[in-house]
Amino acid sequence: MGKKTGQKTQILLRLDKELELLEMFEKIKQKTGIHSNADLIRTLINQKYEELKSKEVILPRFEKINSDEDGVKILDRTLGDDVQIYIKPNGIRCGYDRTANCVHVKFALSLPEVQQLVKKHRKDGWKLPKV
Repeated sequence: MGKKTGQKTQILLRLDKELELLEMFEKIKQKTGIHSNADLIRTLINQKYEELKSKEVILPRFEKINSDEDGVKILDRTLGDDVQIYIKPNGIRCGYDRTANCVHVKFALSLPEVQQLVKKHRKDGWKLPKV
């Protein structure tokens, strides 16, 4: 149905042997008032694309996988990988970025269970950020 020409795909539409499709195509042209076959095809493709786009589920970039006393593991969908955030007496650190102030650490510190853990360890003298 499609023929590759360079970077573009040329679409060949043959409805002459498909009488039922041809009749439907002509009815759609009449009802929409579109006279050009190319314009009608473009319109129908755009409508279908918008319909499909509106049904897309957009997941958040980060998702907590699990947490324990040592830190939290999060999924970073942009990276397509898990990221470990370590909570130690000398601070919090991202295992991926190797910093204490990246987007992964900020996400981890937004989680209520991590905030509770950080508050608990700060009372014990750990060098952790205020949450």
